[in-house]
Amino acid sequence: MSEELKTEETKVEVFEPGIEYAPEQPYQAQDIRVYRAPKNTVRMTVGDERSYIRVRPVQASPMAYPNQYIALLDSKNEEVAFIEDMNDLDEVSKQVIEEEMARRYLKALVEKIYSIQMEFGVAYWDVMTDRGRREFVIRGHDNTFWVTETRLLLTDVDGNRFEIIDYTKLDADSVKLIETSV
Repeated sequence: MSEELKTEETKVEVFEPGIEYAPEQPYQAQDIRVYRAPKNTVRMTVGDERSYIRVRPVQASPMAYPNQYIALLDSKNEEVAFIEDMNDLDEVSKQVIEEEMARRYLKALVEKIYSIQMEFGVAYWDVMTDRGRREFVIRGHDNTFWVTETRLLLTDVDGNRFEIIDYTKLDADSVKLIETSV
């Protein structure tokens, strides 16, 4: 005679420490608080409901809508909060997110162009920026983006971003270089 052992299956949810789970629907700006703790870590709490030990703000459209449509991503790059307008946040949350986005979307403003040399689809730029004189390389036209008829965004081969707010307001030599090279 064989004995049959009966076992009862128990479903146990195991939560790994440090792993966060995204909500089914992202939280809205009025429901969250964003702050730093420790010094350089950006954290988020949702009332008394939940805390995220690390979040990262990303913009859907940083050029067209710099203070709108911002997502907060958790450590697994899943959206946990959505901010339609930064003005919906409390002052501390707004300040922390603005600081993080300024660091993430860092760009130098071009104030003068000394030279642009083109060679085999590669442009070598020598410019003065609000952060000092810079030389950089741009490959192809995909990294030169006209935001408006006079505003130009450049991304070099290292991922650095440079912006010319209005090229027509630069000195005459710089304007001529833009008009003949770009």
